[in-house]
Amino acid sequence: MLQLSHVLNGITVIEIASYIPGPLCAAILAQLGATVIKIERPGGDPMRTLPPLNEAGEHPLFAFLNRSKQFRTLDLRQPADRAVLHDLVRSADVLIDGLRPGALERLGFSDRDLLVTNPRLLIVSISGAPSGHPRRYEALHDLNAQALAGILTSGAGVPQTPGVHVADMVSGLMAATSVLAGLLARSLSGRGGRIETSMLTAARWLNAPALTLALAGLQSDDTLNGHLACYRLYKTADDRYLAVAALEPHFWQRVCLALERPDLVPLQYERSLQSTLITTLANIFRQRSLHEWMAIFEPLDACVSPVLTPTEAAYDGPLNIWFGI
Repeated sequence: MLQLSHVLNGITVIEIASYIPGPLCAAILAQLGATVIKIERPGGDPMRTLPPLNEAGEHPLFAFLNRSKQFRTLDLRQPADRAVLHDLVRSADVLIDGLRPGALERLGFSDRDLLVTNPRLLIVSISGAPSGHPRRYEALHDLNAQALAGILTSGAGVPQTPGVHVADMVSGLMAATSVLAGLLARSLSGRGGRIETSMLTAARWLNAPALTLALAGLQSDDTLNGHLACYRLYKTADDRYLAVAALEPHFWQRVCLALERPDLVPLQYERSLQSTLITTLANIFRQRSLHEWMAIFEPLDACVSPVLTPTEAAYDGPLNIWFGI
């Protein structure tokens, strides 16, 4: 396997960001070998002490995202601390700007000034909304970005508060990808510059299937949102859930044979029968526990998985594969 953990050795990243998007971007770069210097304002990144706290008095996600970084506390409203940042910028390769649009410039660090100090610097901005968007200067969190991207209304039923910070996480991933592309571009041109991404941009990419249908004037596709019996969640006898994603006919056939219901195989895509088919499968899956069902399905390779709790998922494989590097 190709080892990527040292490809950014010698690259220095300055992170001026809090919560998830910017720190995640910097964490990925650190995993690839970059040296990351995290600049915290007096009092620290608010996520550091956001409950619940671990034994060290930090939020576990803060500890995870920032475990490989160096820390500097700077009050950028003070001239002496601004001078420290200017010195750091001179030898840096990347500056991650997770502040509100224009905030860094108001503190005396405009793009022009930064690039005069270091013409090879990549300034990576992660904002709430992209340039030109009417909500560009509004405060936005993950829930706002998901709401504005149509994610919360793309599924069936009433919009629900999501359990995953997808806009936060994916904007951090997009920013890390942009840094890698920027470093490649700089190797060709020798020049730095600003790279922009946003939580709303990331959320729209995630919702591209629904948004592209809407732009084409078509109804949202209900194939993958629980309307098909072959692609939905089912409750088991012990009030756990199975994720059945037997979308292809050969997987569906394996599921039906495992349930001893070969008569259901030809009904997979019969739209008028989906409600009846869902009820039939729901009644069958309620007859056994999650453990019992997985003993049946794990050998079959039928796209049937247990719905794990976060605790179970955390220990489902060694922790060193989390980043896959």
